[in-house]
Amino acid sequence: FGSSLSSGHGCAIPFFLRDWVAAAGAPWPVTAGRSGVGVGTMGPRALYWASQATMCVSILIFFYECFAYNMIFLRRILPAVGKTSLAPTFRVLFNTIWALGLWSYHQAHWADPGVVPQRWYQFVRSTGEALPIAPSRPEWQPGKATLCKKCQAPRPERAHHCAICASCVLRMDHHCPWINNCVGFHNHKFFLLLGTYTWLASLIALGTSLPELWRMAAIAAGVESLDALDLDEGLVEMWDVWAFLLFGIFAALIALLLTSLLSTHVPLAFRNLTTIEDFYENMPNPYEQGSRKGNLAQVFGEFGLDWFLPVRPWKPNSDGILYPPPREVREFPGFTKDPSRDLEALQLVEQGYLEAEQLGINRWAMLYEEEADVETAWRLRYKVRTAAEMKAIQEEHISPFMAQFWACGKGTDRERARFGSAAAAAAAVGSYAPPGGPPMMRGGQPMSYQ
Repeated sequence: FGSSLSSGHGCAIPFFLRDWVAAAGAPWPVTAGRSGVGVGTMGPRALYWASQATMCVSILIFFYECFAYNMIFLRRILPAVGKTSLAPTFRVLFNTIWALGLWSYHQAHWADPGVVPQRWYQFVRSTGEALPIAPSRPEWQPGKATLCKKCQAPRPERAHHCAICASCVLRMDHHCPWINNCVGFHNHKFFLLLGTYTWLASLIALGTSLPELWRMAAIAAGVESLDALDLDEGLVEMWDVWAFLLFGIFAALIALLLTSLLSTHVPLAFRNLTTIEDFYENMPNPYEQGSRKGNLAQVFGEFGLDWFLPVRPWKPNSDGILYPPPREVREFPGFTKDPSRDLEALQLVEQGYLEAEQLGINRWAMLYEEEADVETAWRLRYKVRTAAEMKAIQEEHISPFMAQFWACGKGTDRERARFGSAAAAAAAVGSYAPPGGPPMMRGGQPMSYQ
């Protein structure tokens, strides 16, 4: 459900970027999108409110589980069954994991999922027509800026549209109704930690309270009497029994749901895939890093203590627009990782004295490793045309006119210069008829080519 709520490939420009882009003179048409409700929401009203309601339910269950475990199980039921000594250990274990889960939930909900940044739009305007823009397709399009079909705005590779948030999101995975937010480049880590810590909290809650859950179920079914409990140590009433059983049902359901969710999303993260990209079959994954750790680093950053905390990666290896090259590219023979040698070679390539193939280097990989200027790396990755290439393209566009201008002959010669073939020129002067004879007009007379 969370993955299927939103999965388009076009978008409307985010409401907080639309005015800025229009005022700055965007080189593409800016559309207003569909009216909706909520901040930044242009999608269908029903989906928006469904996402809001789902989030509210998840928050209520989240806090109910904490209340029931601490106030009913630890303070009333455990003393009543003579296990008071276990309460401190259980309290620290459960509440630590629960607090990490709550922190992850806060981060996943409130964090910017990765709306395409203003710097990208500035880059698009500065490059103008030199930036190749490909139509968006449901397939791998590495190193290509694609056109968002709804807002008609270029976006980076791996960016997709969220119909509910009405924005293009970097490395979008899906829109999750449980957190009422997109899961994208900036909060994918928080989403995975939220699922992991909530799943662990559910397992801890069930594992530590399972004997008491069975006993409370027996009391609720009338098999055992409530008077059998040690009421001198804790006062347990029937409402405690029912509330505790409800806690157990919720914990079991959460554990089952999150087991299913994590069994889908964790293997995808191990392969450096999103739920959208998992359906692509036109080529092998161009972002594969060769190991689970390397692929997880795309979401969590370089390995460290921050992997286990819901904070932004301390050492991110991508900005959401330029992604690390595949491992085999970075290990290509000739890429020395020697800054002086590689940058000197790159200058020779840029000046046209040498070809990159002669040096056996990959300029994109080299700039990534050497942490060169961001926009310089963007230009190489997205194949922004040089001034010489743009001049050649302009000359190609002008050449048909120049051919016609210099073709000063008459009849077929002039028309050949205009239309590019003898048949087309003949058709233009009225001496050509297609196979089957000339087309007929409504009155039955042959149509002349004049």
